[in-house]
Amino acid sequence: LVPRPLQHVQLLLQGTQRASLSCSSRRSAGCGGGCACSGGGNSNLLEKAGITREREATAIVYDDHRVLTYGDLDDAIGRTARVLAEKYRLTKGDRVLARTGKSIESLRLYLATLRLGAVYVPVNPTYTQEETAHFVQDASPRLFVTSSHGADSTAFRDVVESIVDEGEMAREGDRVENGMTEIENVTAGDPACICYTSGTTGLPKGAILTHGGLVSNATALVSAWQFKQSDRLLHSLPFYHVHGMFISLNCALFSHSTVLWRDRFSVEDTIEWLRDSTVMMGVPTYYSRLLNSSSFNRGCVPKRLRLFVSGSAPLSPVVFEKFREVTGHTILERYGMTEAQVISSNPYDGERACGTVGQALPGTEIRVNKNGILETRSNSLFGGYWQNPRKTAEEFTVDGYFITGDVGKIDEKGYVTILGRGKDLIISGGLNIYPKQVEDVIDHIEGVAECAVIAVPHSDLGEAVVAVVAMERKSRVESESGREAEERRIVEAARARLAGYKTPKRIVFVDALPRNSMAKIQKNVLREKYKELFAA
Repeated sequence: LVPRPLQHVQLLLQGTQRASLSCSSRRSAGCGGGCACSGGGNSNLLEKAGITREREATAIVYDDHRVLTYGDLDDAIGRTARVLAEKYRLTKGDRVLARTGKSIESLRLYLATLRLGAVYVPVNPTYTQEETAHFVQDASPRLFVTSSHGADSTAFRDVVESIVDEGEMAREGDRVENGMTEIENVTAGDPACICYTSGTTGLPKGAILTHGGLVSNATALVSAWQFKQSDRLLHSLPFYHVHGMFISLNCALFSHSTVLWRDRFSVEDTIEWLRDSTVMMGVPTYYSRLLNSSSFNRGCVPKRLRLFVSGSAPLSPVVFEKFREVTGHTILERYGMTEAQVISSNPYDGERACGTVGQALPGTEIRVNKNGILETRSNSLFGGYWQNPRKTAEEFTVDGYFITGDVGKIDEKGYVTILGRGKDLIISGGLNIYPKQVEDVIDHIEGVAECAVIAVPHSDLGEAVVAVVAMERKSRVESESGREAEERRIVEAARARLAGYKTPKRIVFVDALPRNSMAKIQKNVLREKYKELFAA
């Protein structure tokens, strides 16, 4: 299989780099030196992280307190890199598609791919073969590492040169005596990963994340969140998504601190491992589930634990306030996306404002366009969508800002508030309604666990406001009359705090809201399910 040429990546990057901050403004804003302006030298993420400088420091604690030092990790990466280069003939720019579970082996594969200058393409391990076919066709990987080797070998053997089981890949690496020590020389603009967006509208698009972009964001976060080598990061996030692969992991790699590597999130496991942590990163659902556990209390949070970070989805004000009440800690909420990584963050020192996602990171610019949509530019921006220059051009302004698609506002202190996705905006009777404002009101009503506000077609209003509500278990009612009474109660409570046109026309009760693999509520699923709610 002949890999597709990468020239188009550089073409896509040219527009982004032209739009970046000038070198002088980057320096004054605290540029970490990992960006395209950093001049010569090897820009490979592994080189910039310098993991070989602290070989005796503890890098990973996994399973039942098994330990890998940074030296152990570097050696393991080198052995796998040799297998990739010599057995599978991977070279700089080749794609490695990985549909694997979260494990030390998947971490090793990812970092070995970067060492070679190849491009890592992570895929959700729960995807079916039908779903995976899109990524195989689009990315044209030279190597496909999978947790379903037998079936995938049959399905994709005619389009992928090599397909290997993730366990066998690890065993092959273990048999190597002398691993590769050199790190492939790359530029800041060379691709490190292709991460596919969730694809809630149409097929997923592959965002090209560059070495320079990853390094730039990592150095900014290490500084903003004050990571030190003594930190111990509790890592329960998936390892096929920006949050787990880059935002959290890179903070540890670039500070040479320790990762407490957990295969998945559970309340019981998190409570146990918090005792040995200084930092936890998670999605809002992690924090709400901790709060819903009778086992979670202030005693679960040791004095050494200094920081809780939330991202990937909006943090409910109810969870924000209750977590502070229970633990004494204020969650630091940040804002980002696949194409830009972390854009803004509440301050480590200073006011962490409820309902906001903080201020722009150093070296990052954020503005609101005439349609109320947030736009951003920085050295952390992606290099464009893989094989899709038309879509790339659509998502950038002429002066190089990436159009996020999120409706937001920025106050006089620079704090950013996300009002919702542009596509989620409700226009009812000609008036604009931001779902998040309505959701924040309903979330505070007694008995409500969480809600999602959507637009449903309406013959008179065009679109009507509908709230899909999951009640707390103790507050659920099963009878039709009981539900009708609860609907009236919630509508009346919302009306007391909202203008009439913003008040939901209907309340729909569900046991749980549908979520994707990163715990984001799937409003597209709800809109489809309830589109006939007001049909005659």
